[in-house]
Amino acid sequence: MKVVSLASSSTYGNAYLIGWGSTYVLVDCGVPLRRLESSLVSLGVSPQSLAGILVSHEHSDHVKALQLKTPFSTKYNIPVFAPRELFSAGCGGLGAIRGHVLAAGSTVQIRGLTVSAYGKSHDAVRPLLFRLTAPNGVAAAVVTDLGEVTEEVYRGAHNADYLVFESNHDVQMELDSGRPQKLIRRVLGRFGHLSNAEAGTALKELVGERTQGIMLAHLSLDCNTPHLAVKTVTPYLRRAGFSGLLSVAQAGAPTVLSGGMPDAGHQRYAALDAFGESARNTNT
Repeated sequence: MKVVSLASSSTYGNAYLIGWGSTYVLVDCGVPLRRLESSLVSLGVSPQSLAGILVSHEHSDHVKALQLKTPFSTKYNIPVFAPRELFSAGCGGLGAIRGHVLAAGSTVQIRGLTVSAYGKSHDAVRPLLFRLTAPNGVAAAVVTDLGEVTEEVYRGAHNADYLVFESNHDVQMELDSGRPQKLIRRVLGRFGHLSNAEAGTALKELVGERTQGIMLAHLSLDCNTPHLAVKTVTPYLRRAGFSGLLSVAQAGAPTVLSGGMPDAGHQRYAALDAFGESARNTNT
């Protein structure tokens, strides 16, 4: 299974490419159009070959390329799968898009991939996380933008072969950031974003014997660093007995977690010695 982050931040947008065989889908589409197109081409994937776009929620950093006069999905005739409310006028600017309803608890077959949707806790309309399973049972879960880990999140992400998982901020950096108090309360609240420590606590329970790789995602540019995220999460994964790959999604450029995609200068932050005390930047 191919798992690639095209971009992963509130500033640069969010989009994740999941592929099996000749089937490729995007989870979220929040990257500016030209950058989205060039990132896909650099990975050897033509936009028109995409089998679907899964939308987790309506915030602009997840749907930017769908908010255009000619949306990315329309330009390349790509089916969009999202909660019913997102196709209503005014909800994230997606009212003009014709798509397929995908609600929490539902499953859809997109060519060779089985996509299951689960609800999550975030300040959005019916936000979703997705578990994508290949015919041989290999599964990837994409779990970002959530304020707490619920039983439904556990069901959707537990023992996936690959996990793209939010590790948004360091709590003390957030508190000391000088941001408006309203924003700080939102980020730290149960409908906001997971801290590094919360991500570590969750991942300790979510990883299983099948789990091969984890990509920490949606890191705050102001209130986190890749080094700090890896350093905080690592002890929890050690205690869980995890010995796979831990990586960090770059904010504004492609990062390959798995799948042997073409090397186009994409970077991976990997823990030294499979969870040492620091992280290093290596080419993939």
